[in-house]
Amino acid sequence: MKKKYICFLFLVISSVALSAEWYVDPYGSADPNGSAANPLFTIQDALNEAATGDSIILKPGVYTGAGNYNLNPGGKILTIQSTDPTDPDMITQTIIDPNYLGRAFLFQTDEDPNFILSGFTIRNTWLDISSDPPHGSAIHCSGASPTIRSCVFHNCNANAGWGGAFYGEFCHSRLEHCLFFDNYARYGGALAINLGSQIILDHCTIVGNQAFFYGGGIICDFYSTGIITNSILYFNRLSETGNTGQQASVRSSVLNVSFSDLSNLSKDLQVDNKSVLISNEGMIHIDPNFVSYNPSVQPTPSDFHLRSIYGRWDSCSSTWVQDTVTSPCIDTGDPNLSWTEEPWPNGKHINMGYFGGTKQASMNGRPADFNLSGTVDLEDLSEFIDLWLNNTFSDIHDLNQNGKIDYMDFEKISRDWGWEE
Repeated sequence: MKKKYICFLFLVISSVALSAEWYVDPYGSADPNGSAANPLFTIQDALNEAATGDSIILKPGVYTGAGNYNLNPGGKILTIQSTDPTDPDMITQTIIDPNYLGRAFLFQTDEDPNFILSGFTIRNTWLDISSDPPHGSAIHCSGASPTIRSCVFHNCNANAGWGGAFYGEFCHSRLEHCLFFDNYARYGGALAINLGSQIILDHCTIVGNQAFFYGGGIICDFYSTGIITNSILYFNRLSETGNTGQQASVRSSVLNVSFSDLSNLSKDLQVDNKSVLISNEGMIHIDPNFVSYNPSVQPTPSDFHLRSIYGRWDSCSSTWVQDTVTSPCIDTGDPNLSWTEEPWPNGKHINMGYFGGTKQASMNGRPADFNLSGTVDLEDLSEFIDLWLNNTFSDIHDLNQNGKIDYMDFEKISRDWGWEE
């Protein structure tokens, strides 16, 4: 028995040790071998070299031209990611751009949820009636279920098909912290969930997408299930006037939504008599108050950070700025989820949308109101002094972010003393 255990342990250790990282840089290198110092030139080069269990790491830049679109992993289970998938700025700097010559990824060989796409932007994809298949111009999944995290989908077009950015059939994918805007399809401007699929969307922002017939944002069809949590579905539209389903169309399917901002104005939702729309706890139906997005002007400069009088991230200046209003999507995500990745103050409650739960989540509240009572008072001071005297560190009490609790933090508390919400 002991011998068998040792052999099993050896196999596990060997499989971990054999996994490799393959680096890619759109500028290539003089002697490309896939190392960090000598990266490969195209994503397809890395797909050719990689084996199941490996990671393909994309350095910042624009990946376009032959070898960087119509990518098919052929059943290999891989991770394809940017150098830092947790950094929203890195996501916008790492771009797959087919330049209207095709789609980004085709999954049709049983790729399972262990296949991960993470931390980059896909833009300018294009499918027409001659494309095979014509659905899902950024990502097409047929009998495959990759996991997709921290990705941006912009200007992805399935002009004759379903799912401008994402299409799934016989698919069970999870999409987390993804942003879909200005994508187009005949059905399902951003996403099409079809043919018995179950797709989970968590902390996604789906805005400004367009379909010709149904599902300006999402279509869920033919005995499928869409599960949406902590997300924003707003300002999507239809080209064909008179049709319903500007935000979502549900046909012979189930759409289950919770802790999300879903526009429900006239013609926003189309649910046929064979379908169910389940609107759970935590739903709101109000303008999310993005920093900049004008649905009536196309194209328009877009910034999907949430406005806040207490502070939101400005990517242009790389600083925190204050607005005159606060978004209703701040502190209204699922209260059972961890909020610790969001910067303090955050109400100890996670935000909705693409930036929710990240280091660029918009703020809420005074930094020195540690107990969220709505005022900075003796209870907050007592909590702070207890940590200070006991030399105990806490991120939220380190107000000047110097890595320790000290008199400089006390000085900041003094400035906020007596503040009342």
